[in-house]
Amino acid sequence: MSRAALLLVVVCVALLASCGEEPDAPPRIFNVKTPHGSRPAEFPEAGMTFTRPRNWTIRRRQSPAVFELVSGEAVVAGWAYTRVEPLPETAAQLEGARNRLIGAIKERDPDYRVERAVVREVAGAPAIDVRGAQVVSRQPLRTRSIHVFDGDVEYVIEALAPPANYDVVERGVLAPLLGSLDLTGEVDEGAG
Repeated sequence: MSRAALLLVVVCVALLASCGEEPDAPPRIFNVKTPHGSRPAEFPEAGMTFTRPRNWTIRRRQSPAVFELVSGEAVVAGWAYTRVEPLPETAAQLEGARNRLIGAIKERDPDYRVERAVVREVAGAPAIDVRGAQVVSRQPLRTRSIHVFDGDVEYVIEALAPPANYDVVERGVLAPLLGSLDLTGEVDEGAG
């Protein structure tokens, strides 16, 4: 048998042997990874540091956005807005800011369902914590948006995930991030 014929026989046998196999499953790019490990995330230009899961992808963003922390269809993102107007400090000011924030949310998306909006403390600073549900591009999402008022900066940390994955995001990503969050209350406008 010639060398070419032998090569043809080997290729045909290999092809026939693979005919009964199942095709490889497509990659599961939309699945949310269970958070694993931790790694510091430092954004000195935004006056923000925190701990994040090692196995989630983090992307730096252009100001006023700071970061996106992503896994599958889940996102935790942060912004740092320098404000010239006085930020709310007293209980009455924070309650007024909470009501204005809910109004702005409803104006932007009348179908957004606010489930809870409370005044609390985050990273040693006053904050407004809004939880709710919305639909984006026909995809139902659970959301949580925390507005922290420190120095001259309004920091916003927002989590979005499909309802089936939201508890993983809340417990494994957002709670540790908020627990480790350190803010300076200053943004370096010239950085980035």
